[in-house]
Amino acid sequence: MKKNLLAAGLGMIAVWIVFKCFYPYADFFSDSYSYIQAAAQRDAIGYRPIGYSIFLRMVHVVSKSDTFLVTLQYVLVQGASLVFLYKLWHWFPVSMWVQRVSLAFVVLNPVMPYTCNYVSSDALFIAMSLFWLSLLMSVVIRPAWWKLWAQLVLLVCIFNTRYVALYYPAAAAIAFFWSKKDWVFKSVGVVTSVLVLFIATSWVKAITKKETGAAIFSAFSGWQIASNALHIYPYLPVDTVGLPSAESRLLAGYVKDYFDREGPVVRKRGLVATTDYMWIRSLPLHRYMADYRQRDSLSYFTAWNRVGVVFNEYGYHLVKKHPVAFGRYYLWPSAKSFFYTPLDVYAIYNEGKMYVDSEAVSWFAYSGTRVKVRSATIQGLLLAYFPLLYLLLNVAFVVTAFLFLPVRGLRERYPVFTVCFRLVASYLLANAAFCIFASPTVFRYQVLPVLLLFTFALYGIHFVTCWHGDKSFTLKRRS
Repeated sequence: MKKNLLAAGLGMIAVWIVFKCFYPYADFFSDSYSYIQAAAQRDAIGYRPIGYSIFLRMVHVVSKSDTFLVTLQYVLVQGASLVFLYKLWHWFPVSMWVQRVSLAFVVLNPVMPYTCNYVSSDALFIAMSLFWLSLLMSVVIRPAWWKLWAQLVLLVCIFNTRYVALYYPAAAAIAFFWSKKDWVFKSVGVVTSVLVLFIATSWVKAITKKETGAAIFSAFSGWQIASNALHIYPYLPVDTVGLPSAESRLLAGYVKDYFDREGPVVRKRGLVATTDYMWIRSLPLHRYMADYRQRDSLSYFTAWNRVGVVFNEYGYHLVKKHPVAFGRYYLWPSAKSFFYTPLDVYAIYNEGKMYVDSEAVSWFAYSGTRVKVRSATIQGLLLAYFPLLYLLLNVAFVVTAFLFLPVRGLRERYPVFTVCFRLVASYLLANAAFCIFASPTVFRYQVLPVLLLFTFALYGIHFVTCWHGDKSFTLKRRS
């Protein structure tokens, strides 16, 4: 085991050195600049969770180098992956070839260095989530009070890095429920996991209210639910009956004007889950915000947060009023994009641009705006098959679940793996439900699930094969 881990560590170093020879600069997309701007201005809130901007500030104290930042991200992600695999081997030993295959998938997987090379919260989120999942499994297998408090600290950090962690307390609750500890431990674990997120959301909401006047936890989620809800309107007449406020009724007018004009064109394109309504300035949400901002003479950031309140009430009103239409015209295409995800920013380096914005130049002390790369498009070729792989891994995981979980003999022979498999399955189901409802999925959101799906499908098939092999051997001996 130790030799495998040492070889994996050396392999990871070699992979990263070769990778950085081809990509000497970090990779950027639109989110990168919002994180850097929030870090440079020491903002208490931002367009996205502030955790990664705080991380950028902490790293900046040590070094301004982008290479130092992305190398640290690579060390964190791959270190967390090795810890995760080591824990699994310790709890339920597998054969040497299974160890090597799982290590090779982590070491040689081209997604890992590409993910870590982005100035983005993705790598930090993946690393902390792997540590957190390892800790939750440990809570189930060998519960201890210090593990409860440690997972709470990680939970706060993860949540402030990406708000997708809103469903993490559900996974934590399942882990505490399955732990072999008294009801006091289980109750404290469940309650505190929910409580820390309640406190964190209330804290963010209070700061947002103080700085922008918008009493909302996440304006981004308001924009997102309104964008998702607009998917029903090419197929239904815009309905203003029952809208909860004058502003939401005013917004409905912008929506009506747009779909009266463009509805036939949108319908002709067919069903698709998109985030265009959030980003394109000529579409209703941005048209409404532009007039709202001008009317009250607001800064862009303040207006963006304040209209998030309107979008939130508008979007959820539509979802509640037209649940079937929302399921048909948004959730179904969103589910398809979840299981066969587009590469999005992974398809090309730096969004196809050979320069970076001034925020990156200043933060990383670049000598100019131009960045160098051996090939901006080769990553699209290297990663082209990963959306298909992700789909197949989901199928393999489900097949493994049907082969393993219904068989009592397998569950009794591998009890630790059984409970870990169930915990990971619960996490993946919660992730699927959240992602399908919250936003059309792109591949960078599913890097962690790819690792979990591959590892547990591989181990599950290994244990099923071993169990059937042992049964066959026993029967032969008896005969």
